[in-house]
Amino acid sequence: MPPVVRRLPAYEPPVGVAGGFVIPRPRPRPIWVPVPEPPSPVFDASRLVGIVLEVLDGRRAARLLREVAVPVLATRLGGLVRPRTTRMVRVPRVCHPSRFVAEVSVTVRREGRALAVAGRAEHRGGRWWFTSFTVLE
Repeated sequence: MPPVVRRLPAYEPPVGVAGGFVIPRPRPRPIWVPVPEPPSPVFDASRLVGIVLEVLDGRRAARLLREVAVPVLATRLGGLVRPRTTRMVRVPRVCHPSRFVAEVSVTVRREGRALAVAGRAEHRGGRWWFTSFTVLE
């Protein structure tokens, strides 16, 4: 049950005295304060995107994808590993459509070309997992 905040009674004497009796004031209504939502879990977009990009470039082992991506996505991304150099040009932009979902976009530079990376991460089991990850070439 949400907490209830009640107003304090008036400190001044009543104003409307008519014919020797006091006109009662209406009883103050309780103010309902909504229960605050717990803060969303911390999402480190730079670290997660960096891990995936390093695996795709062949600089890290493909087994690390199982720690940051759902199994279907990890398998798909594991087949895209090629030796190359990719680096993030800007800090990833993160949008939270809901508390436990984050959408990430970042500009990367690969072999002299600027590319966009987009991904969707969901918070499950106390961790963030990529459910979608695309390098737009």
